[in-house]
Amino acid sequence: MKRKSAYRVRVKVGDAEIHVEGAEAGVVKIVEALSDVFRGSRRIAAQAESASSTSVISPTPRTSPIDIRSFFNEKQPSSDVEAAAVAAYYYQYLAPDQQRRDSIDSTALQEAFRHAKRPLPAKTIYTLQNARGAGYLDSTGETGRFRLNPVGYNLVEHSLGPSQPADAKKKPSHKSPRK
Repeated sequence: MKRKSAYRVRVKVGDAEIHVEGAEAGVVKIVEALSDVFRGSRRIAAQAESASSTSVISPTPRTSPIDIRSFFNEKQPSSDVEAAAVAAYYYQYLAPDQQRRDSIDSTALQEAFRHAKRPLPAKTIYTLQNARGAGYLDSTGETGRFRLNPVGYNLVEHSLGPSQPADAKKKPSHKSPRK
């Protein structure tokens, strides 16, 4: 029986560094929980500064639903592969309850691109396979279905969007200078 490889994620915030290794589902849950904690602690600190007389402060998650077009505009994916990760993230975490899904297929990706007013790729299945090849999605075991993995989650949550400096999106060149 072929054994699946363990997922490894390293999260670094300031001087603190956390290493997580294990099964995909467990690693994803831990990364999501850490993300919620860090987002919540920033909100709590901001609320504490603005309301110093308040005795109990609780973080407030995003309660208003966001439409997919706004989310694509916020994240500004630079390629169809990044857009596939953005779509998978949206459907898994932000879509209205009746539209949420754990995995994405060609039809869902086409729907996401149409709603986001993004040009459709010639073959959406190839876009999903390329996103898997880039490390953002994993196959679910069902033909043509893919699931966002921790790398894709981190891409959408932490790397895409206007808040990131332009240099952070560029990949370093590994070519040596010509002589």
